[in-house]
Amino acid sequence: MVKKSYSLVFIMVLAVAMLVGCTSNSGGNKSNAGGNNPSPTNQSTETPSDKKDPVEIELVHYQTGQEDAINQLLNEYFELTGVKVKQTLIDAKNNQQYLITRAQEKKFPDIYAGSLEGELLANLVNAGLVENLLPEWESWGYDWLGEEKSFKGDLAEGNPWGAEAGKYGIPYMIATSGYYYNKKMLNDAGFDQAPTNWDEFLSFSEKVQAKGISPIAYDFGDNWGSMNAVVFPIASNIFGGEEQLTAALKGDGLADPKWLEVFGKIAELRDKKYLAEGTAVLVMSDVEKKFINEEVAVISNGSWFVPVLKSDAPDLDWIVALPPAVNTSNDVNIDGGVSISFTVAKNNKNMQETKDFLKWFVDGPQQIKMTELSGILPANSNALAEADLDSNIKIIAGLGEKLTKKRMHALVTESNIYEEFWKGLQALVEGKKSPEQLQQELMKVYAEKNK
Repeated sequence: MVKKSYSLVFIMVLAVAMLVGCTSNSGGNKSNAGGNNPSPTNQSTETPSDKKDPVEIELVHYQTGQEDAINQLLNEYFELTGVKVKQTLIDAKNNQQYLITRAQEKKFPDIYAGSLEGELLANLVNAGLVENLLPEWESWGYDWLGEEKSFKGDLAEGNPWGAEAGKYGIPYMIATSGYYYNKKMLNDAGFDQAPTNWDEFLSFSEKVQAKGISPIAYDFGDNWGSMNAVVFPIASNIFGGEEQLTAALKGDGLADPKWLEVFGKIAELRDKKYLAEGTAVLVMSDVEKKFINEEVAVISNGSWFVPVLKSDAPDLDWIVALPPAVNTSNDVNIDGGVSISFTVAKNNKNMQETKDFLKWFVDGPQQIKMTELSGILPANSNALAEADLDSNIKIIAGLGEKLTKKRMHALVTESNIYEEFWKGLQALVEGKKSPEQLQQELMKVYAEKNK
């Protein structure tokens, strides 16, 4: 799965859709985890074969590697209720364009499984495309992991976009991030566990490189990945935590000398040629393929990568760990939280059946099954606690203790240096800028945009 930030072009197109009056015309309780399934309200005594025209609901997502597990549950639900839920897997790279097209066609998906927040979400709400799910959120009563820390699918009263306040998503997956290591390459380099600090990480990379293998692949071609999964763990560790990093950006901007150390660590990997060729433009799917094909020894990725590994590389021996600490006196923080939520099309002609299905799908038994089949981390906390997890998934789930309230892209967005920060990182990786040049450039942009 690829996490993508939505472009200004997307928001502008949605704004146009609002002007022409876009609307959609597309067709649990905490104690339930591990217990009995709730009964959908549309359950019929007729068998599916008796129904000539069964209700059909469209579920659109980009969760690569989960298709088979989801299909098992969808078939089970059809046998139970006669309601057919059809999943459509879209290319994560083209996720933005897909949603733009659907908005223009006035056919927003019955259910969209993705990450919608902020101005983009507000535009969808103002365009009359998505349903306010606050009543379901409250009445279903599930304990959502990451709700207080990282859920983004809500809009507060008085939000700057004038959208109706509410919750516009039902949490489905939570995510943590870390470093994925090829275990054989790790052992061949003389390590029986993942490097815990920067010196060990450099030593590991040197030994891997000596065997003719590129040690590391990062997705600097993706602004989300480069900022959150690569730079943020390094920066928060060097600065001493999320609060200190936030304070530095709000105080002196990029003037703090610690930024030179942050950028210097990326430059060090570049200069030692530990980074895979083309790292500046690689996106997450590229990085994942390199890891699966054993072209690199380690990548930075999130828990959503597990279903891909299970489906595409079931025999690959791998382990996951926290990113290595530069300053061993400080914790290493990581990106994560509620990564995927279910958004429902407003004016959906099968609204009740759609909500009944979602209530069933996010209930404990179904979420436990999804976790055990595909390796996802369910947002239903009871399901996560009761699922039978393998050792790697337990580690991934445990990394949630290191999650932060804000991600790097949110911090640099608040500092008005988002695009410049990302492009500067790419230039740094390509050797077109030194750490000093990047810091000076970002200081100048920060000063101009925050007068």
